[in-house]
Amino acid sequence: MPSTGHHLRPLLAKTPSMTRLEPFLLKTTRNLESDANVNRNSAQASNPKEAQLQQFDHFKKQTRSEFQRRSAGQRKRREREAKENSNKALLGGLLHSLQNVPNSVPATILCPSTFLRSVFVTNRNDHENNPLDPNFRIIKGIIAHLQERSGRTYFKVDKSTALPSIHKSNYSPISLDVQPDLMFCSPGIPLNMGSQRLFTKIIVMLKRHSSRKSTISNLDRARCCVNDEFDLYPSDSTIWKSLRSTDINRLTRNFLWKCMHETFHVGTFWDNVPHLEHLGNCPTCTVPDTMEHIALECNAPGQKIVWNSCEKIWNLRYPLWPKLHWGLVLGCGLPRFRSNKGHRLRGKERFFTILLSASIHLIWKLRNERVLEGKNITDTEIENRWISTINSALKRDQTLTNKARFGSLGKTKQIVLETWSGVLQNEDALPDDWTQSKGVLVGIWPTTRRSGVG
Repeated sequence: MPSTGHHLRPLLAKTPSMTRLEPFLLKTTRNLESDANVNRNSAQASNPKEAQLQQFDHFKKQTRSEFQRRSAGQRKRREREAKENSNKALLGGLLHSLQNVPNSVPATILCPSTFLRSVFVTNRNDHENNPLDPNFRIIKGIIAHLQERSGRTYFKVDKSTALPSIHKSNYSPISLDVQPDLMFCSPGIPLNMGSQRLFTKIIVMLKRHSSRKSTISNLDRARCCVNDEFDLYPSDSTIWKSLRSTDINRLTRNFLWKCMHETFHVGTFWDNVPHLEHLGNCPTCTVPDTMEHIALECNAPGQKIVWNSCEKIWNLRYPLWPKLHWGLVLGCGLPRFRSNKGHRLRGKERFFTILLSASIHLIWKLRNERVLEGKNITDTEIENRWISTINSALKRDQTLTNKARFGSLGKTKQIVLETWSGVLQNEDALPDDWTQSKGVLVGIWPTTRRSGVG
C-alpha cells in the first residue's frame, strides 16, 4: 500500500442527542407488603417473620430481574441508534472529503471500523442495490465520486482513529450534495438484482399519499392542546401511535382514527349533498353538527352527563379534572402526569386515557341512537350506560392480567392496580390483589328506578 497520498478521516456530522429514558419505578415497600400478604393464608409457617422475609426476598428478586430486563432492552436500543448515527456520520464525512479532494490524487480512507470497507468493497452490491436502505442516496453519491476518481482509493481500518465524542465536540453543520453524477453511477438498480417483494416495497414507498386538510388540522389541534395541558409537543407519528394504544378498546381505536380523519357523515359533509343540507345542522341546537359540537357543546342529553360522571369518578382519587377541548380528546392517549419528584404516574395516565376514550365513544353511540333511531334516552339510562362502559374497561384490564393466556400482549398486575386503585366500590373489603376477583366495580353506584306507587 503506498505511503504517499492524502489520508482522509471522514468528518462527523452532528447527531441528535439521545432521548433520556425514564427511570424504572421499583416497587415500594407498601406494594411489597401487599403482594406478600396475598398468599399469607396458603403459606403458613411456624415463624411468621421468617415467612414474611422470604416473601420480601422473592418479590425483590422479581423486581430486580424485571428491571434488568428493561435496562438491557433500553441499552440495546441506545447502542443500535448510536451505531446508526455513527454510520450516517461516517458516510457524510466520506462524501464531503471526496468532494474536496482532487480526483487524480491517491487517497487512503482511515476508519476505526470495517463499516466503510464493507459497504464499498466487500458487500458493495448489497448496499448499492438496496433502495430501502436509509443511506441509499448518499451511498450512490459516494460510489459515483469513487468511480469518477482517476487516483487509487484505499480503505484502511485504523483503530487509533477512534471517533471523538459527539456531545463534547463543536461541529459546524455541513451541506452535502448527494445527487449522483449519472455519467458514473446508474440512478436505479438492475432488474436482476431485485425481487417482487423489493419492487413492491419501493412502489409503496415512492407513492405519494395526498394529505387531508381536516387531518392536518386535527393533528395540529391535538398537538397544541396536549402541549398546553401537559407541556408536551408530540410529533405526527407519536399522535398516530397513541391512537393504536392497547389501553384503548379496539372499536374505540377505530372510532378515534376516523375522528382524526373526519370520515363521519356529519356537519359540513352534507353541504355538498343536494336537498340534504339540513342534515348538517344539530336538530337540538340548530348549529353545524360537527364532531366537536357533538362531543363537547351539544345541549341534547348525553355529553354533559357523561363528562360530569367522568369528573366525579376522577375526583375520587385525583383533585383536578382538566378542561376538555376537542384536541385533548383526540390526543387522549398522550397524557403525561408526573409526581412532585418528576416521576411519571403511568397509572394516572392510563386511567385518563381509558376515561376519555370510552366516554367519547359512548357519546357518539348515544347521539346516533337519538338522531338516527329516534330513541328518547333518559338521564338515568345515560349514567347507567356510562358506568357499565367503565366497568367493562375494568373487567378488560382484569382479564388481560392473565399472562398464561395473553403472554406479552397482556398487562401486568402492577399497572392495573395503579390504574384503578382508589376508584372502586368497597375497596377496603377487597383483597390486596383483586385482579382475579369477581364483582369488582367502579365506585359510582348506578341509579335505579323506584318501583311501586307514590
